[in-house]
Amino acid sequence: MNERGRYACQIKLPAWGGPEGQARLQQATVVIVGVGATGSAIAETLARAGVGTLRLIDRDVLEPSNLQRQALYDEEDLASGLPKAALAERRLRRINGEVSVEARVSDLHAGNVGELLDGADLVLDGTDNFLTRFVINDACLRAGVPWIYAGVVGTEVHGFPVLPGEACFRCYLGEPPPPGTTETCQTAGVLGPAVMVAAGYAAAEALKLLVKGPADAARGLFLTDVWTREGRRIRVSQDPECPACAGRYEFLDAPREGHAELCGQDAVALRPPGGKAAVLDLELLAGKLVSLGALETRNRFLLRFAPSDAPELQLTLFSDGRALVKGTVDPGAARSAYAKYVGT
Repeated sequence: MNERGRYACQIKLPAWGGPEGQARLQQATVVIVGVGATGSAIAETLARAGVGTLRLIDRDVLEPSNLQRQALYDEEDLASGLPKAALAERRLRRINGEVSVEARVSDLHAGNVGELLDGADLVLDGTDNFLTRFVINDACLRAGVPWIYAGVVGTEVHGFPVLPGEACFRCYLGEPPPPGTTETCQTAGVLGPAVMVAAGYAAAEALKLLVKGPADAARGLFLTDVWTREGRRIRVSQDPECPACAGRYEFLDAPREGHAELCGQDAVALRPPGGKAAVLDLELLAGKLVSLGALETRNRFLLRFAPSDAPELQLTLFSDGRALVKGTVDPGAARSAYAKYVGT
C-alpha cells in the first residue's frame, strides 16, 4: 500500500488516517440493501475505495427505464435478463478484484433481515420504500450497527446517518407514511444527477464511519434540491417515546405483507406465504409453461414468462418463490395470475 498504489489519493487525505484508515476500511463488511439507482452508485464508490466485503441485497431485475439513472448497468446487462444483484456483483468484481463481493438475490423483510445483515459493520439504504427502511432501522438498532438512510424523489435528496444510541429513523418519521401520501419516483420522476448526489453523500458518510468512527459523522437529516441548489440540515432529536430506541422492535415482529407495488413500474411483487422461501424448480416449471406462452428469459436465478392468453402480463418467477407480475398494480390480479400459471 505505497503512495503510488490504488488508494494513494484517498490515503493522502488528512482526515483519512493514513494507511491505518485504509486498513480499517479493508477489514470492514458493508451491506447495501437495494442496488438500483442510489444503491448501485454507492456500491461502485465503496468498491473503488477498497471496502473489504460488500454484500449486495436486491430483489429486482433490470428494466429499460432503469438505465436513465442506474449508471452501473448497460444495455448488455439489460439483455442478459440477470437480477440486479448478480449484475452488480459481476461488474464490481471487474472494477476491484481486491474486494469480496457477495450477491444476495432476495427480498429483505422481517423474517430474513437478521441473516442478511449478519456480520455487517455498516448498512446502507438503496431501497425505494419506507417499510423496508423501518425493518432495517429495527434490525440495526437491535444489532448495534449504524446505517445510512438515502433517498431521492424528483430532484430532492434526503440523507440521514443513524448511529447506535442516538436518534433513529423512527425518531425522525414515527411510522411509514400511508400509501398515496408521499411522492414516489412514479409520480414525481427522478433526476439522474440527484441520484449521484445522494450516493456521493451516503458513500462519504460511510467512509467516514469506517475509517474514523462515529465522532466525525454528520448528525441530522440532510436535504438538498439539486435543481434549485437549495439545501438544509434538520436536527433530529431522540424521541423519548420511540419504541425502537426503547428496545421494542415492532417492525421485526409484525406480520409481513405478501405483496408490494414497485416504484416506477406497472407491477406487483409477490412474496411466498409466511415470509419463507419456497424453492421453485425453474427447469420443471419451464417445461410446464412452454405450451402456455413465451419463455422470454431463463437462467439459474429466474424465469420470465409471457402468457399467450393474457398478453398484457409478464411474470418473472424467482427460484426462492417470489414473483414480479408486470402489467397490473392490482395485488388480487397478480395473485390470480400466479395461482393460474404457477400454483398456490
